[in-house]
Amino acid sequence: MKLNIVGYEGSSGVSKAGKAYEIGQLHTLAPLAEPFGDAGVARGQMGTTYRTPLPLIMKLKNTPCPFMAEVDIRDVMRFGKREQDVYDIILLTVDRKVVP
Repeated sequence: MKLNIVGYEGSSGVSKAGKAYEIGQLHTLAPLAEPFGDAGVARGQMGTTYRTPLPLIMKLKNTPCPFMAEVDIRDVMRFGKREQDVYDIILLTVDRKVVP
């Protein structure tokens, strides 16, 4: 899926309970769906976040935002709830004019 990436963050360490952790998130803009009828209006984009493995986030470490990327997102079931996880990110373009 081609996405407009506007931010990313990641961290690793040891929790207070002594367990190691790695956290990564990819922040994107998704286009709004068309309105249901002629009386409605929907324009622009809305932010969304995807859980992303830290090694993929670190691959982007020196990439300025925003940029377009082809992102492999898969549905997974976690504790009976459907979630979307990122499995790969392929950089397509970087637009330095959009956000300083």
